[in-house]
Amino acid sequence: ILCCHSVLAFSSRSKPNQTYLQSSSSRTQIASVMMNSLGALPNWRDVDVHEDGDGTICSPFCYPVSKSTPAVSASATAASWSDSALQAGLDLYERIKSCKDPFISSELTSAIHDLEMAYRLYGPFNMVGSYNGGKDAVVIFHLMRAVHAHYCHDLQQKAEGLETSVMIPRPRVIYFNNEDEFPEVLDLLQETVQLYDLDMLAFKEGVSFGEGLKYLVERNFAPGKNGLSHYGKNSESTHLPPPHPLAFILGTRSNDPNAGSQNIYAPSSHYMPPFLRVNPILNWNYGQVWHFLRTFELPYCKLYDDGYTSLGTVKDTMPCPALKKDNDEYWPAYMLSDWDQERAGRISKKKKQQQPKESVEQTVTMSQTSSTVSLSTEQEATVPKNASSAHTRTMSSELDKDESMAGSSGENLPSPRPLSVALIVIGDELLKGMTPDSNIICAARALRASNVALARVSIISDDSQEIVEEIQRVTKEVDVVITSGGVGPTHDDVTIKSVAEALGLDMEIHYEMASLLLKKMSNSTEETVQSTPDKDELLRRMSVGQLKMATLPSKAELKYLTDNPDEWPVLNCGNIFILPGVPKFFEQKIGSLSKFLGEPEEE
Repeated sequence: ILCCHSVLAFSSRSKPNQTYLQSSSSRTQIASVMMNSLGALPNWRDVDVHEDGDGTICSPFCYPVSKSTPAVSASATAASWSDSALQAGLDLYERIKSCKDPFISSELTSAIHDLEMAYRLYGPFNMVGSYNGGKDAVVIFHLMRAVHAHYCHDLQQKAEGLETSVMIPRPRVIYFNNEDEFPEVLDLLQETVQLYDLDMLAFKEGVSFGEGLKYLVERNFAPGKNGLSHYGKNSESTHLPPPHPLAFILGTRSNDPNAGSQNIYAPSSHYMPPFLRVNPILNWNYGQVWHFLRTFELPYCKLYDDGYTSLGTVKDTMPCPALKKDNDEYWPAYMLSDWDQERAGRISKKKKQQQPKESVEQTVTMSQTSSTVSLSTEQEATVPKNASSAHTRTMSSELDKDESMAGSSGENLPSPRPLSVALIVIGDELLKGMTPDSNIICAARALRASNVALARVSIISDDSQEIVEEIQRVTKEVDVVITSGGVGPTHDDVTIKSVAEALGLDMEIHYEMASLLLKKMSNSTEETVQSTPDKDELLRRMSVGQLKMATLPSKAELKYLTDNPDEWPVLNCGNIFILPGVPKFFEQKIGSLSKFLGEPEEE
């Protein structure tokens, strides 16, 4: 039954193929025909848009139940959602709404709100999820079924006491078959379509995205007053009603290659059929995707446990090199610490075209400890593994030659003359005038009190390349560089990666930081952490966010500047000290660091 959400003439959930309609003899006859002619409605149907058939047009997610007669018009119906699947959706909705996890709670609240607004405008019969088995599609599917259950259940409760019953349709999803699809992806799709009682339309191989979407949009007929969808042929005597607008729920995220300038709600491109794109996880990052799936214990494709981080086809996808262990095995996808490497296992179309069709062999370029990798063709494999700009190589070699001059240990920094310090303040909010700065004056006073000279102050944006260039410039002019901002509990910091790039260092798991995070940010006690000598086990116990924060430049050290065991250490990398931007925390750290670097100013 293809119907907007305001029509309350639907089937009951108690019997999936039975329809309760408003009382009239003709409608009762239709209901009887439907009950007698339909068996169990399938959850999965393959569709070929190129087959003309007899020219009869039916709403894609509906099933013909009667033919046109002089007394009764042709009609079609949809399958109702099972009680067990509905309850599972309601349970998930309540769990999501009650989630207090600081890493994903705000993102979940926004995603649920955005989906609920789309359901309010389009109704459950006109919302379609794109479900291709990838991690992002899995996330939006589960968010969709939660909102679908809550919205429809709410409609049903409002209809209590009326003569009509509300049908709760199955959630509607689509998939495009591909001959190069991973079998594991198809296994996940088929299992979850049955498990959650979905209506899946799978377009056969050879059907393009444009053709499939056009097929859906042009056949999405508005319902009649009896809640039944029309179907038939356009002819001089019979005209089908205009299709109802559709909204497609997509797993697009802002860093996807095809994201462009899309917003949460985005109309289709001009060359596509008209529909609305709904992107509920547009602003999520890689870590939040995995944190959601693991926190709520939701099923996902088992390829992700084998080191795949982004799924394409069998011809253009391999496990992520950044997750490779010392042997031939890989860490699971959720243990990727450098989220920029999410698509490192995908082979670009350009590279595939440069290689022989018979085989696609790749050369993996990465250090033993790095999470920064590249996939190369044989022609590209001659590039040096540690190729970088001349300036970066020079800085790195200088650090290797004389680490004491760079102050990597921190113990040789004090000298007879006052140290010179450059402060790099990072934050778009400062440059845009959105918040006043208090860290500069705080740093100047603290450094002066310890006889350390503040020689330079820079205020720059959150742009990674700007940070790299500024660090490379000032490290040649001063003894010590202090950064403020660009790091913090949001896990989207750019400063640490920029420091690593500026110094020509790899990003790797810092096991001292990992142990500290596990002790301070979980229920683990110090004794429990210390009794876990196995590094692999230590990492398995960490959340996605903790793994992210434990990924530091390869020569990074943790400096404990006070005797307070509850205080967080300062991150030191070469002659660079990385401090938070929040004024309260910056003031605490700059006071301790100033005393560490210098000596009290003589009266």
